[in-house]
Amino acid sequence: MDVFRYEKDDRGIVTLTLDMPGRSANVIDETFGAGFREVLERLRKEANLSGVILTSGKELFLAGADLDGLYPIRDPAVIFERAEALKSAFRELETLGKPVVAALNGTALGGGMELALACHHRIALDHPKSRFGFPEVSLGLLPGGGGITRLVRMVGLMPAFPILMEGTRFTPREALDRGLIDELAETPEEMFEKARAWITAHPAPKKGWDEKGFEIPGGSPANREIAKMLAVGPAMLRKKTRGNYPAPHAIMAAAVEGAQVDFDTACRIESRYMAKLATGQVSKNMMTAFWYHLNEIEKGGNRPKGIPPQETRKVGVLGAGMMGHGIAYVSAYAGMAVVLKDLSREAAQKG
Repeated sequence: MDVFRYEKDDRGIVTLTLDMPGRSANVIDETFGAGFREVLERLRKEANLSGVILTSGKELFLAGADLDGLYPIRDPAVIFERAEALKSAFRELETLGKPVVAALNGTALGGGMELALACHHRIALDHPKSRFGFPEVSLGLLPGGGGITRLVRMVGLMPAFPILMEGTRFTPREALDRGLIDELAETPEEMFEKARAWITAHPAPKKGWDEKGFEIPGGSPANREIAKMLAVGPAMLRKKTRGNYPAPHAIMAAAVEGAQVDFDTACRIESRYMAKLATGQVSKNMMTAFWYHLNEIEKGGNRPKGIPPQETRKVGVLGAGMMGHGIAYVSAYAGMAVVLKDLSREAAQKG
């Protein structure tokens, strides 16, 4: 099965359209990995190649890693090798010697965002539903496909921390402001035209970290001002997590340690932390609660069977305390009529 559609135009620009068969969304799994390596091999052999546009044939660009393949693994060595293999493929794309543009027609999260960062330029369709970022921390994980290593070198240590450690899913304009993407387009046609124009204008781009004398924006951990902030960073983070969530601490450590070494070594550091987190019990618990159980709830898995759906038009709420007030509010917000009762007339009127 072809994971990518491969089309070359008369300008020598190859458009790779990621469209995984049998899936509603593109994800990073073994099928993706095999297909990606195949197109890399074909690109290396392509005669008169001018550049590459990477896009998606689905509503989402790339949703990230396939958790069904990740969740059962208990051996850190397996996770480490998989992370390194993915990074190697992304690095090969990055050092192809030809311009590669990510044409982001939809959401790119986690591994999808990491693939986009491995491209030389990112143009996103300004769609209100599209989101970009690194939500791995919400599942007890970290970006293990080079996301930490690249983002730190793109925007600097301190700006990268909240993007990586808070798991925020940014709108296209928010992602543009934070340096995750480079341009916005109003229509798919404009997006692809901008991509072709960028390729023509930049025939042999290089990432900054592949240039001699590269320095991380804002400075490395050796910078006096950054060192002052990093000295108190772990304590402040522990106060926030109470030591119960290892992922933010691992992200900070991988970013700081990686900022002091070369790119490839930083990637291996990232993989080691990923292997430790992904095989730990905390991430397993968080994936169970916030992915599997939540998806089951949203699908109505625990609802009684055989009861026909019905429309609720009116809701009665007993008690105008904090919880009652909240129930009344969300019900009214959903368009239902609400009757709120309480022993205290004053409390009911406030609700």
